[in-house]
Amino acid sequence: MQYNQDIKDKVRHLRQKGFSLGQIFNATNVPRTTIRTWIKDIVLSKDQVQILKDRVQKALQGGRIKSQKIKKNQRDKNEKKLIKTGINEIGELSPRDFLISGVSLYWAEGLKNKHEHRLGFCNSDPFMVKFYIHWLEKYLDIDKKQLIARLTLNCLYKDKVNEMQTFWSKTIGIPLGQFTKPFFQTSKWKKQYNTTNYHGALRIHVKESLDRLLKMKGWIEGLKMLK
Repeated sequence: MQYNQDIKDKVRHLRQKGFSLGQIFNATNVPRTTIRTWIKDIVLSKDQVQILKDRVQKALQGGRIKSQKIKKNQRDKNEKKLIKTGINEIGELSPRDFLISGVSLYWAEGLKNKHEHRLGFCNSDPFMVKFYIHWLEKYLDIDKKQLIARLTLNCLYKDKVNEMQTFWSKTIGIPLGQFTKPFFQTSKWKKQYNTTNYHGALRIHVKESLDRLLKMKGWIEGLKMLK
């Protein structure tokens, strides 16, 4: 393709001002190969060369950021899809499903010391504790009035006891009057955790529940025998 002298002069003028090949192409629509031929004798100053290098680095960085954003959006989309799939697959629990879920939970997080004489459970996940109490109510017909709660905190958070007991009381629907004296872990952490997410661990005991504890042990043994 033939170009008039005005176009060629414009290309050279832009280059002399320190424009990159891409910028010149966008301004003139002249192919980069032709631009290179027309400007090969133009020597840019050190400052212009540095500006071009900085612009290239900025473009690369912008490309990386864009790529990372696209990947993050893809991960988020995939995560939401899989979570929704998981929710749908769980669906409604049959009575046996509900029994097995509670027994499995107790097997993992329940207090199973041979000296225990009542059902005891301890965890720091509010949703798990709520599920366990719901299971006690629905499957074992245990009233919340039969529950005793005890908060376990690291000693660094002694000044947060009232705040965290109130959190748990509201979360699980048990009045503060059913909370016993909190237990403090004496080993200090190297760093303090954000109290927005840290609420300690809650131990839940059921009054006069030895028979239910023994039955729970039987259920767990039954799970151990499954193949």
